[in-house]
Amino acid sequence: MIENIHLKKIDSTNLFAKQHKKEFDPQKITCITAEEQTQGYGQFQRKWFSPKGNLFSTFFFTLSKDIKDITTLAQIMGYTIASVFIEDNLSPTIKWPNDILLSCKKVAGTLCETNFTTSIIEVFLGIGINVNMQENELEKIDQPATSLFLETNGIYNPEDLLKKIQIKFSENLQIFKEKGFEPFHYPINNLLAYKSKKITLENGQRKWEGICHSINNRGELNLYLDSKELKSFSAGKIISSCD
Repeated sequence: MIENIHLKKIDSTNLFAKQHKKEFDPQKITCITAEEQTQGYGQFQRKWFSPKGNLFSTFFFTLSKDIKDITTLAQIMGYTIASVFIEDNLSPTIKWPNDILLSCKKVAGTLCETNFTTSIIEVFLGIGINVNMQENELEKIDQPATSLFLETNGIYNPEDLLKKIQIKFSENLQIFKEKGFEPFHYPINNLLAYKSKKITLENGQRKWEGICHSINNRGELNLYLDSKELKSFSAGKIISSCD
C-alpha cells in the first residue's frame, strides 16, 4: 500500500520526508512528489537541477533492523526505473551505483538516506528523472544529460510514469525483504554501464584507474586494476565517458 503526498514547490522531497516522518504510517510506503524543487540534491550533496515537467519523488518506508544489504537499496530503485524504461522500449544502462543512463547520458538518479532507530530503519529513497526537459534546460546540468522527451521525441506524463515505478518497486521491495540483494545481482550487472571499459573511480581522497569489470553479490563495483588485481569498492563515483 502506497500513500501519496503531492506538493507544488518544495526545497527537497527527501528533506520534507525527514521533517514529516512522524506523520507517516510506518506500515506503508509514503511517496512524496513535487512539481518543482528549489534545493534538490543527489549523491555527495551534488545539486540536482529540478525544474517543472520532471519527476521528483521520495519513497519513505521502514525496515526491520536485521534486514541485510541495506546499502543496495539505491541500486534496486535504479534497476526498478531502468526496468520501466525497458518496458517502454528504451535501452538504459546503470552507472554504478545510482545513475540511469540513456544514450550514455544521465536521465535519472537515485539517493538513499537512512536513519537507524532503536527498533527500525527509516528509509528515505529519493528519485529524480528528467522527463520532459528541453535541450536548453539540460545544458545547465554539469554533466552529459538527457531526458525522456529528447530520447523519444514524445511528451511523458510524470504521474503515469510514477505509477509504473511504484508498482514495480513495491514488488522489488518485497523480494528484497525476503531475499536481500541476491535476486537483483545478475539483472543489475547485465545493465552495468562502462563494462569492459577503462574508467577512473573517485573513492574518498583517492582515484583508481582500471577496467570496469562487474558488480559482486554485495552490490560493490569490481575494478580490474593494471596490477591484475580485481578490487571491490562499496562506495565511490565513476568518472568516465562513453566511447
